[in-house]
Amino acid sequence: MGQSAGAEAVARLAASWDVLVAAQRRLHDVRERTHRNFDGGDAGHQWDHGLVVRHAVNYAVAVQLLGSVSDPGALVDVGAGAGGFAVWAARALGRDLVVVDQDAGHRDLAGRAFPHVGVHASVDEVSPAPAVVCMEVVEHVPRGEQAGFVGDLGALVRPGGRLVMSTPDESGYWRGWSGYPPHIATLDADGLGSLLTRSLPGWTVEVMRIGGPGFGLSRVARYGVPVANRAWGALESRAPNVTSELAYRLNQLGQRRSDPPPPRPDSFTVAAAASSSGTGLVAWARRPR
Repeated sequence: MGQSAGAEAVARLAASWDVLVAAQRRLHDVRERTHRNFDGGDAGHQWDHGLVVRHAVNYAVAVQLLGSVSDPGALVDVGAGAGGFAVWAARALGRDLVVVDQDAGHRDLAGRAFPHVGVHASVDEVSPAPAVVCMEVVEHVPRGEQAGFVGDLGALVRPGGRLVMSTPDESGYWRGWSGYPPHIATLDADGLGSLLTRSLPGWTVEVMRIGGPGFGLSRVARYGVPVANRAWGALESRAPNVTSELAYRLNQLGQRRSDPPPPRPDSFTVAAAASSSGTGLVAWARRPR
C-alpha cells in the first residue's frame, strides 16, 4: 500500500463522513448510564474529536487493504466495541457486518443501535469470512495469550482472505507505555510483525505505519500522557462509580459540541513501518488459497 493509496483511503472516509457520524450519533442516542466503558471500547462514547478521527483513519486504511478481496461474504470485526466504526467500513466495502465483542454492554449497544448487524460474544460463534479486522485490540490481550489470539483470528479467515489488525505504537512514551491501564501488552512495529508471522505461518504479512493528526507524539505528550493516564487509572481502581459518572457527564457535554470534522487526506501518511513515522500501526495478513 503506497502513499497515494493511503491518501485515497482517507479521501474515501472524508467523502462518506456523514455515515460514520450518524453511526456515532445513533450509539449516543441508545447509550445509558449503565453502559460502562472500562476496557476502552468504542471511541464514539467519548466523542473526543481527535480520538474519533484516529480510529476512523485506522478503519479507512483497513477498508483500502480489504478492497482487493473479491470473494463474497461478510466483514467480521473482532473486538468491535459497539460497532460504530465497523458500520461505516462494512458499507464502504459493500459487505454485511458481523461484530464480535466480549463485553455484554457493548453488544447490547450494538444490537439496539444497529439491528441489521450480527452481534456475537466469541469468534467461536462466527462462520469464516473473507475479510476480518481486529482494530486496537491486541494490546488488551495478555502477552502470553497474543499468539493464540491471533491464531484464532486466522482460523476465522477463509483461504485467500485477509486479516487486518491495528495497534498503537507506544514505544515513544516515557517508559514505553502510555499509562492507559487496559493496554497491558503493547507492541512496536517489529513486535507486531513478528507476532503475525509466528502465529500465521505461510501467510503474507506486512506492517505499515500511519502518521498525521492523532498519530504524532509531542514532547509534552511523551511525558504528560503517561502521568495523566496513571493518575486516572489509580482513581478508577479506587472509585469506579465516580470515574464512570464523570466520564458519562463529560461525554454528554462533548455531544453538545459540533460533530468532529472530516479528516484531510493530505494530512496523513501511510507507508511501510520501517521507513515512516507515526504512532499508528496497521498490519495485514493474507491467507494462502
